Amino acid sequence: MLSLTDNAADLVRALTSRADHPDQAGLRIAPRGNGQEGKLAVAITGGPDAGDQVVETKGIRVFLDPVAAARLDDKYLDVNYTPGGDVSFRINRQQT
Repeated sequence: MLSLTDNAADLVRALTSRADHPDQAGLRIAPRGNGQEGKLAVAITGGPDAGDQVVETKGIRVFLDPVAAARLDDKYLDVNYTPGGDVSFRINRQQT
């Protein structure tokens, strides 16, 4: 199952706190379309879509599309911070 670092959980918490219903909001991860097959998209959403796997950890919720859930089963979500102040998510393989 996808896990999150403390940094990733803190970022998701900060982003979802701005949602209309922060207690139900979460980060949704799903495949991108429009010729970007193989890539994943992330978005803050008010709740899971039908069929989504819901990961509740560290006080936040992540909604995984079935395709994303299968691809991320042995991964963890982390955050990249650049010197310029940009922030992005990074996916890494879990250590066994």
